[in-house]
Amino acid sequence: MSDTDDSPRPNDDHAAGDDHRRRIRTDFSDLIEDMIEDGRRRGLFDGLAGRGRPLALEENAYEGSARLANKLLKDNDLRPPWLSRRVDVVDKIDTLRTDINRTWARYRVAFEQAQGQSHRPALTIGWDDACRGWEEAIVALNKEIETYNLKRPLSQLELFKLRLGDELKRVDAPRYLL
Repeated sequence: MSDTDDSPRPNDDHAAGDDHRRRIRTDFSDLIEDMIEDGRRRGLFDGLAGRGRPLALEENAYEGSARLANKLLKDNDLRPPWLSRRVDVVDKIDTLRTDINRTWARYRVAFEQAQGQSHRPALTIGWDDACRGWEEAIVALNKEIETYNLKRPLSQLELFKLRLGDELKRVDAPRYLL
């Protein structure tokens, strides 16, 4: 006769229940995975409708009452107004950043190659004028960003306001040429 007894003991069910409760409190995601795997092993998912066929992932379970509106927009290749607004604002931000980058590249080369001190003051004034123009453009863009952020759905990413110093730092440009 062996020394180990493999027969179930009455306290095993109680211990399993304690383990189950402890896991509910600590490892919720692991518990769910374990429960799904246990159900799969026991065959609970064998008789489901649609078994063996791909899932219809076109349906969005989270869109709720907006389902019809989203379907109409998608079927007609349209976007919601807030999304069109976001695309417009992001395009304007990209245009501004491209302009800053291109202008800084031109001024950097011109400032480095300026012969003597006679051309540098004119370049400094021109750079300052460009920076002032960008400041005005950033104020206008920030108003558009603010309007977009107020109209966007809460679940969508917010656009952050721009600052000239940060935009110049992106291209390693100083605010003032000296």
